[in-house]
Amino acid sequence: MAENPTGPDPDEATKHAAAEWLFRDDPPAARRPEPPTVTPGGEGFDLADSPAPTPTRRPHVPPSPASEREPAAESAHAARAAAPRADRPAARRLDSAPAVDTPWSRWAEWGPTIAAMAAWSVVAWTLIILLLSSELYGAALAMFAIGSVVGLALFYPIVVTLERPTRMTPEQALRDYYQALSHHLPHYRRMWLLLSNAGRTSSRFASYEGFKRYWKERLAGLREGKAKGSTPLTFVVSGFKSEKSGGKTEIDATWTVEVFVRGRREEGPIATFPGAGTFAKGPDRMWYIDDGTLGDRPPARREEAAE
Repeated sequence: MAENPTGPDPDEATKHAAAEWLFRDDPPAARRPEPPTVTPGGEGFDLADSPAPTPTRRPHVPPSPASEREPAAESAHAARAAAPRADRPAARRLDSAPAVDTPWSRWAEWGPTIAAMAAWSVVAWTLIILLLSSELYGAALAMFAIGSVVGLALFYPIVVTLERPTRMTPEQALRDYYQALSHHLPHYRRMWLLLSNAGRTSSRFASYEGFKRYWKERLAGLREGKAKGSTPLTFVVSGFKSEKSGGKTEIDATWTVEVFVRGRREEGPIATFPGAGTFAKGPDRMWYIDDGTLGDRPPARREEAAE
């Protein structure tokens, strides 16, 4: 079809515009205005479509030294409250430690004696065999007699401690302790084993050898002018007073120790010592003594010692 020389036809332009309108998307719906938003606690309100206010920057003010110290002090106080108390007295820190590291046992009491007897038996029989092989029968017989006497002396500590020290109460523990001392040859090892950790350390001794030396000197002082050196002394515990020990692991008590000369008890005690101290229960559920001395320091109760 030939173009119109005079320009576009108005009717054609109108139809073309109407056809283009059919392919256009629907115009977006007009947005409804939202209700104003009221800020709680304030007197005014902001429109939802209003732009957010631009935050204003405050000038930086350096903190003062006092304000810096306050958080540091608070954090240090919190750390001290959370951490375990390190400034407690040593006696209170040791409350959680075991009261007895080495409890009494037959082997602990008789072990050194049995070892000494075995060593002496080997030496004695070796000498006897050598003397017999040399046809020195008289010397061999003398050696046998000497060996028997020494063997009996070594066996003596076992004879005097055949009875087990059953210490279901603190009073029994104290009586067994002084009973081991009431012999011609005191059984120092049993006495040492009936002490707790606290009882094995004092101003007079801190080891088993020192403990034996202390008691030898103590017995010599008690016998002086009153009994011969070979005469044994008898120690009697009387007037024992304490609260009931059932269900407790430590206890305070008071008592009196009377010292007699064996065979002369009707003459009365040669010395009397009022005593007071503490007892602790060991891992074997038996009681142990916290003070292994006799009249060397004034009585002290557990509450006073803790302070």
